Amino acid sequence: MEHNEDHSVWPMPRRMEGLVNKHMADIALEALQQRLSAVSEEMHSLAEHVSRRSEESPTDDPRRGDVNFEVDSVGEKLTSGSCTDTAAQRKIISLLVEIKEEQQRQWAVLRELQAQLQGETSHEQEEVEFLDMDLPLKTLEQLDETEKLLEDPAAQKRMVSHLSRMGGATVDDAVRRLMQAVLSFAVGSELNWVGRGQKRSFRNTRLQGVLFRALKRTPVGKEATHHQYADVVKKWLRFAPFRQGGSGRRYYRPPVEFPGS
Repeated sequence: MEHNEDHSVWPMPRRMEGLVNKHMADIALEALQQRLSAVSEEMHSLAEHVSRRSEESPTDDPRRGDVNFEVDSVGEKLTSGSCTDTAAQRKIISLLVEIKEEQQRQWAVLRELQAQLQGETSHEQEEVEFLDMDLPLKTLEQLDETEKLLEDPAAQKRMVSHLSRMGGATVDDAVRRLMQAVLSFAVGSELNWVGRGQKRSFRNTRLQGVLFRALKRTPVGKEATHHQYADVVKKWLRFAPFRQGGSGRRYYRPPVEFPGS
């Protein structure tokens, strides 16, 4: 799989996703503004209610000195007015707390969306850079050349960015996609994890580390451990010799015919 083939496919979906996330951010901000407006109106209504209660208080009645009333009745009125004011105050405090919590939730959503948009911008900038590698690698010589290229941290970063878009429904699926993206079955047949026997070690290559970093940048591989990753790589390398003739099929070698046999 060559980078040039993917280069023309990826930018458009990334831009579309960015537009969707920006629209979601606008919706979240609009919802917050509507909520604040509604709560503000409710608080204004409560303030007017408290003001009316204050105006209706017995202490403001000029006829208070000319009216005979019982002490118990006055106590009940004062208690009633005090309870009403206290309830209104509790309601206002509750609304203020609710506003604060809602604002915190909305800001968290906006920060997350902003981070996603910044990440997508970074990815698009990385896509512009050319991945100077012919993938999948078809010979051990190409693997050696790739190892030399990966001595450059910038080359590793570009390759991680490129491979992190391989997808996968599970961790195992994502690792298999990564392996098939970078190694042909012919090259995989010459490798195993530790380099046992006549085969070369894949664990000690820079490419192995790049693949794991790419896995960690995929949605399904964020929580994957290196042990999980290594187990799938080991299996893929173990069965690579049997897949050269096709997926899951042992490579068929026609019998050699000798003249006169």
